Amino acid sequence: MKNKFSEESIDFIKDHINDDPAEIMLQSRKFPELPMRDIVVQIASRQKAKDKLPEWFGYYDLILPPKQNLEQASSEITAKFKARFVKGDSLVDLTGGTGVDTFYLSQNMRTTVYLESNEELCAVSKYNFEVLGTNIEVQIATAEDVLNQNTVQSDWIFIDPSRRDDSQNRVYALEDCEPNVIELEEQLLNSAKNVLIKASPMLDIKKTLQQFSSCYKVQVVAVDNEVKELLLYLAKDNDEEADIEAWNISEKRDEEQFSLKYSEEESCDFDIEEPQKYLYEPNAALMKAGAYKLIASKFVVQKLHPNTHLYTSDELIENFPGKKLLIKEVFKPSKKEIKKRVKNGTVNVIVRNYPMGANEIKKKFGLKDGGEEFLIFCEIEGVGLRAILCERV
Repeated sequence: MKNKFSEESIDFIKDHINDDPAEIMLQSRKFPELPMRDIVVQIASRQKAKDKLPEWFGYYDLILPPKQNLEQASSEITAKFKARFVKGDSLVDLTGGTGVDTFYLSQNMRTTVYLESNEELCAVSKYNFEVLGTNIEVQIATAEDVLNQNTVQSDWIFIDPSRRDDSQNRVYALEDCEPNVIELEEQLLNSAKNVLIKASPMLDIKKTLQQFSSCYKVQVVAVDNEVKELLLYLAKDNDEEADIEAWNISEKRDEEQFSLKYSEEESCDFDIEEPQKYLYEPNAALMKAGAYKLIASKFVVQKLHPNTHLYTSDELIENFPGKKLLIKEVFKPSKKEIKKRVKNGTVNVIVRNYPMGANEIKKKFGLKDGGEEFLIFCEIEGVGLRAILCERV
């Protein structure tokens, strides 16, 4: 496959990279000599890729897949994260898609095979892999077909099941995704020493571990405190309890990591105290991983309430993985009391174990997010519902 875009088309894409694709399409009659429909797809895709795939964004020789295909694709930062843990001689990506994960995972492999049932995606990925200078082998096939032929034998299999059903509705339970990796578990484990499944951040981790006895590790991957992926690592004949790793990665600040086993979490003791000098909110990866008790024990902080996942201490715990806040005041939440303390109604609202959601609270008390202060609505053991006014340490 050759790049279907002439130098003139590529120049047009560069010149209009920040323009509204819909507006460009409306003006397409002015450029009859250019393949405007394809150009608009590239502009929309590159706008999506600007933050998600910065290395690919400015590489105009690459042909980016349509925006919808890029939505499920890994970001550059999460693809590179996976590549840190997937090392060996050979890898097969059973659901190649846009090829982003395949490209980054291939960098630690001698041989890599990309499989994809969509012929157009295959052609685009094959072209892009050649432009990027990789030796990834591209095959048009489904994961089921290849596994049924029993021809795959590799160090690693990577699979990212599609999270859209036949009607293009979003799904996230593994049994609803395509292909169904729960049904394919035995075949996957017979075909590779290790299997890595990329799953939705909406997935219930404990339920998933019940479905996969072969799962020896789960990584909860957040980027700048937003959970993006769950990574499930499987190996044949595994009989160990899975390690749960909570990662909060970033290109702007140091990454945060915490590991646990659920048996340790369940048996862990913790102390409860009223708010002291400092307040801590765990990062999103920790909350998804469910490290509610261990985090208190590990960092010697106290919970405000058994069901309020906020922590407090008199001494600052500088390496706590999450927000570290200085408490200014604790009070009963009412319009009058909030108005006294919050200028112009601007404050960052956080809600934990409270009978109202953040949007409902903001509407009721006339608040809007912003500024340097935080107003945390929560329940405190033995005290009741309270608002805690804080500022970042």
